[in-house]
Amino acid sequence: MQRDSRGFALLAVLWVMVGVAALGLAVSLATRSAIATTQHRANLARAEWRAHGCLERARAAIADALVSRPNAWRSLNDPGTPVTALYSRAPGTGHQAPQSSRDRAGIPCEVQLRAAGTALDLNTADARMLRALLIAAGIPAGRADSLTDALLDWRDPDDIPRPLGAEFPWYQAENLYPPRNARLADVRELNRVRGWSTTGGLDSLVTVEPGRISLANAPLAVLASLPGIGNEAVSRIAERRLRQIPVTDLIALAGELSPAARDTLLASYADLVGLTAPEPEAWIVTSRAREGSPPVTAVIELRLVRAGERAAIVRRRTWIE
Repeated sequence: MQRDSRGFALLAVLWVMVGVAALGLAVSLATRSAIATTQHRANLARAEWRAHGCLERARAAIADALVSRPNAWRSLNDPGTPVTALYSRAPGTGHQAPQSSRDRAGIPCEVQLRAAGTALDLNTADARMLRALLIAAGIPAGRADSLTDALLDWRDPDDIPRPLGAEFPWYQAENLYPPRNARLADVRELNRVRGWSTTGGLDSLVTVEPGRISLANAPLAVLASLPGIGNEAVSRIAERRLRQIPVTDLIALAGELSPAARDTLLASYADLVGLTAPEPEAWIVTSRAREGSPPVTAVIELRLVRAGERAAIVRRRTWIE
């Protein structure tokens, strides 16, 4: 009987030891998790402050550009402006590229600056504009027609497919997300529309942000999508850009065209006035900063509009990558 009691007591002690060890392990894991969470939050806060600091330096550089150059607003990211000191250029292109090293103040960040109105709004463009953009981007006419119908079916409120489009039954048969039947919420949603996910080279040409197309900054393919802007008008705008002569008046541009091209532009003049602007209505500045290992990336985006000799913030967005 004594032996049985001693065996039971030993077993009980072993179970208590196992329980204490398990509890200790749980506490240790919980502590580590809490420490990791706290560290993550601290890293995120530091990254946000760094991204904010980069944005403030960018706004100061923009203010300097507006003071030193009266027409700087239409070309803030051109070489020679105070703003370009904050950026590096992608080799062989005219576009700003994020700088991957520390900026001049010694704080690691990446800053991008782009003009609003340099892409076609997918939510408001009609079939003619969408098709013209795709063809100008080098897509064959037949495929351009198919992509256009598919996008219009995706965003229209009905379930009746266009001749070359696709509605709910097609997506259901392919086990894909069905059409939204409303405006696209984000440009990345375009990858869910039939055929668009395999169509490259359009990232810089399309958007879901409303706004007028900037005649000074929009790619030629985007300008070609506008009503009344044919190949001759696009070529003339390209020539003006090479000579650094901005298009500030569509009537003046029409005067430089052949009679047929001029009549085409003037026939759509009323529409063009509502669709275009001589310079960007806003600039989008995006700052990214990283902190920690593995790194957490804070992203802050500002939409800036001109207010005299300064740039006023009309929208701020923040997210984590």
